[in-house]
Amino acid sequence: MMSSLKLTEISKKLGGSSKVTSPSAAACPRGHFAAYTREGHRFFIPIAYLGSDTFRELLNMAEEEFGEPGGRPIVLPCSADRLEQILDAFRSGGAKNKCAGAGRISKIW
Repeated sequence: MMSSLKLTEISKKLGGSSKVTSPSAAACPRGHFAAYTREGHRFFIPIAYLGSDTFRELLNMAEEEFGEPGGRPIVLPCSADRLEQILDAFRSGGAKNKCAGAGRISKIW
């Protein structure tokens, strides 16, 4: 079952390399949370993004696929390239509307 696998095991199972970063390798900046992609790439995501429908849907999908994080890192069910596209859409949306351009998860997967 995937939810019981460690991050490195998820990476190996999905064909990732040894590029998985230890959760304690670098401190997470204030106001952000750390999340990993399927391949084990680590991202620091602003906590403010959690208020968006896009990130709530993404986290719900992660919970369905991998289970609740509990004592392990959050693993998002997407590639690093796709997560970078999502984050770029948030950044370009401006402070007034952080979701502008992000679209629904189903449209950008």
